[in-house]
Amino acid sequence: MAKRPVPPESVGARIRALRLAANLTQDEFAARLNVSRSAIAQWETDRAGQVRDNMERIAKVLNTSLGYLVSGETGSLQGDELALVRLYRACSTEDRRLLVLTARRLARS
Repeated sequence: MAKRPVPPESVGARIRALRLAANLTQDEFAARLNVSRSAIAQWETDRAGQVRDNMERIAKVLNTSLGYLVSGETGSLQGDELALVRLYRACSTEDRRLLVLTARRLARS
């Protein structure tokens, strides 16, 4: 049985990893959340209390679940499904759009 990938250990590390996978700078991410770049830096290093109040917005912007941000849980996804979700999250917005269109076309076949 193959080993499951281990998510980053802290909330801040998961936020940072997802932000980087989305190809967002701290400034871009801060603008999408309407917070300061300094807040992002603090969240990513687990030094801020305000992250808790913003978790739902963070999850939405990073296209992930609240469960993953909080605990690293990936839900019931395993194997290829989990790999596809991770690859999707690593894509640009335009590539995500193309992937969804392709998946819909394949599902109809």
